[in-house]
Amino acid sequence: MKIRTATPADADEMVQVRTASWRAAYAGLVDAEVLAGLPEEASERYVRHLAQKRPLELALVAEKGPYVIGFAVFTWDRDEAAEEDAGPGVPGEVLSIYVHPDHWSRGAGRALMNEGVRWLAAEGLSPVRVWMMEGSEVSRRFYERYGFEADGARKTVELSGASLPCARLTLQKDAAAA
Repeated sequence: MKIRTATPADADEMVQVRTASWRAAYAGLVDAEVLAGLPEEASERYVRHLAQKRPLELALVAEKGPYVIGFAVFTWDRDEAAEEDAGPGVPGEVLSIYVHPDHWSRGAGRALMNEGVRWLAAEGLSPVRVWMMEGSEVSRRFYERYGFEADGARKTVELSGASLPCARLTLQKDAAAA
């Protein structure tokens, strides 16, 4: 398995990984119609986004052979600071991390997280935070094994008309799992 920076050519596979992950992890938590309507191809906007080198944003893919089996995006905590105020001393955020369900529990998520957490630390973005859909046991187990802990913050995210309750978890500076 190889971890590398995502490119626009990875966009469709990244979307397919996200869609498969959502359908497996969030069945019963998210309306079946919403899950069925998730895209299988990347939008042109997403491809353009991946083509732009953005400061304080790192998109990684986990590749096995010629296939993308997972991806993650790391950045500053956008709830904490605007882009012009982002930088050292602002918390970091795991904006997204997905591994295709056929590859769960085989190390791809941990490898992506390790690389992203190292990058966030090098950028001075600490502590690291992630938002998780409440009720997702798959997500909770992954984050807790890595060393994240619920910090009490909550918010609701809207997706296709559905209100999804989310809880924030925080990884303290020296708590990352070995």
